[in-house]
Amino acid sequence: MTRHLMPGLRPVPLSAYLAGLGLFRVVAEQADPEATARWTAEGLVLATTVPDLTGWLVDEYVPTPVLSPWNEGSGFGAKDKTPKQALDALAAHPSPRLAPMRAALVTATRVGQQSRSSGWTKERTIRQFRNHAPDALLPWIDATVILVGNQSYFPPLLGTGGNDGRLEFSTTFHQRLLEVLPVKPADVARSVAHARDLITGQQSAPLSRATGGQFDPLSTGGPNSSPFGVADAIVNPWAFVLMVEGALFFASTAVRRHQHQVGRAAIPFTVASTADGTTSGAAGEESRGEIWAPLWERPFSLPEVTQLFADARAAWRGRPARRAVEFYAATRSLGVARGVTAFTRYGLHQRNGLSYFAVPLDRVTVQTRPEVRLVARLEDWVSWVRRDAHTGTVQDTLRRFDTAHLAYVRDDGTLPLARLLAAVTDLEQAVGRSSRTREKVPVRTPPSAGEFLTVLARANCPEIRVAVGVASTATLGGRGEARSMRHLLLPVDPDLRWRDAPLVAGFGLRPLRHVLADVLSWRCRTAPDEQDTTTFRGSPTFRRGIRVPDRDLHAFAVLGQLDEKALDLWLRACLALRWDGVDHEWTDPDEAFTPIPTLGLLHPLANGLAPGRRVDKDVPRWALGPDWAARLAAGHTVAVHADAARRLRQAGWLAVPAPARILVDGHALAAALVPRCRNPQRLLKRYLGIPTRPDEPTVAPHAPDLIKEMS
Repeated sequence: MTRHLMPGLRPVPLSAYLAGLGLFRVVAEQADPEATARWTAEGLVLATTVPDLTGWLVDEYVPTPVLSPWNEGSGFGAKDKTPKQALDALAAHPSPRLAPMRAALVTATRVGQQSRSSGWTKERTIRQFRNHAPDALLPWIDATVILVGNQSYFPPLLGTGGNDGRLEFSTTFHQRLLEVLPVKPADVARSVAHARDLITGQQSAPLSRATGGQFDPLSTGGPNSSPFGVADAIVNPWAFVLMVEGALFFASTAVRRHQHQVGRAAIPFTVASTADGTTSGAAGEESRGEIWAPLWERPFSLPEVTQLFADARAAWRGRPARRAVEFYAATRSLGVARGVTAFTRYGLHQRNGLSYFAVPLDRVTVQTRPEVRLVARLEDWVSWVRRDAHTGTVQDTLRRFDTAHLAYVRDDGTLPLARLLAAVTDLEQAVGRSSRTREKVPVRTPPSAGEFLTVLARANCPEIRVAVGVASTATLGGRGEARSMRHLLLPVDPDLRWRDAPLVAGFGLRPLRHVLADVLSWRCRTAPDEQDTTTFRGSPTFRRGIRVPDRDLHAFAVLGQLDEKALDLWLRACLALRWDGVDHEWTDPDEAFTPIPTLGLLHPLANGLAPGRRVDKDVPRWALGPDWAARLAAGHTVAVHADAARRLRQAGWLAVPAPARILVDGHALAAALVPRCRNPQRLLKRYLGIPTRPDEPTVAPHAPDLIKEMS
């Protein structure tokens, strides 16, 4: 068995990929049933007993019948002069290899005449032709058009029923056949040269002045296709012939997996087009769809390749992939056939006027990434929005979600997941602001944050730690329902109903610290209504939530110490999830930092400070003053500091006096009190040096300096 490496037959462009498939198919069907093929970085590798593929093509290849009597310009219409001449030339050709073509031509001519005389529709012509055509013609018919009831579907690989505008593929196939099937000795040498050039990837023989259609954009010519302005379209005739032979692998089936119920026939490895995930795509551009060309590295026999295309397995969530994002997800979740190692993604886009081109968009390696399955928990609600997104704002936000959705299933990772979740939150806000849309779209039930946090926590930066702390805060309930941060910042209620406006307005429109300061004010007003066995002197902050390391909250209170854009992204991502029952401990490096004294005094009270002396355990805990949040937002930070120091002394602690001036913004101080601090009492002792008894020594080495500064 001879191993043929063919550098001219590669996955890009699409014409070369299809020609490689076509060469393998005709060799395995007509010469060597044991032949195998596989794709390598250097090109297609064909293992076969045929020692000279070039000579076999020129001397022995038998063309598959390709006829389209339902199309104008196919040689069967009254005005099809040039196409008719090509058919007559094939019928008169002396080669016995054209016997299947001549036999099929008899049926096509009869059906074509009946169609013209009786005024049949295109669908009826196709149906009658398929009912009477010889078996050799069925792959071409099923690859170009498929009928489901009275509706016809056109697999985009071969245009609209075997033609791309005025370019009729069957006629072009006939014309190229006349070039590669030699009659004269000079024709033999030219055909051999073209076949050798195709296989080796070289160009020794002049190419034909003809178009290759949408399959090879670089060879189509036209305006600006040359340094001199306009160049002629050129094609290797063997490349076009074998390209059509390879396209027959994409023959469609109407009933497979009932895909016709979703508006398409079961077209192998073909999905609806999207501009997302590409550098050349644009929203709203005309496209026929996308072709995902499968590649495999181990040798496949013809039955294996035939079965691969017949099954066309690309499943996501138990359904065939219908969009690019679902195809990406299939390649990451064992949703494609075993043995397929990669796909080349092509978009059949309208470019250069009204012409369509197969634009290579991506090369997708098949690899298992279980984290991609997380997106399945987000897709169902978005599908509701997609059906009822009538306003421009909702549609624009939906497009941003689609972009983030595809980016995550393609690349996965922490940051792409954060962008995807943030896009979900943005979409919830957009729907909530649209009264027309929220009448039809139910309130979203968010998934639990547990598995998502496993991925998000890999970032382990202060921004995500603060965001998780804010998003996970929630009330305990009592006179009213328990509310999470989602129910405060987004227009949703715990009973899964839309609100006209959020309880705390301005998220995404005002500075985050101002919004969270309002959240603290709301909390101080509602804390007495909470069902809790613990009694407080004052208003504690939220009693549920993942605790945030002290140093992160002090950095959050100082503008410029955290990345504001990153913090906004992480918080929007975390608000898309449900945090009840989720616990997490952040790694807290034991590094000294300089705290904000006022915040250091307030945090123990926000958490609920136990008395510093030994007293009865039923003595109430000390908490924030009910009006402190509003006073901080109003800029009365010195007065609040003094009140906090006084309350600490009442609880049995000693506190530093209030400074004459506090430089930290009051909104920032209030915002930093919303999440739960990990160990605020340790902060009092270790960093601020505040003892619980007058005779207790100061333990923080820099505490005297802080006290001196504040005094």
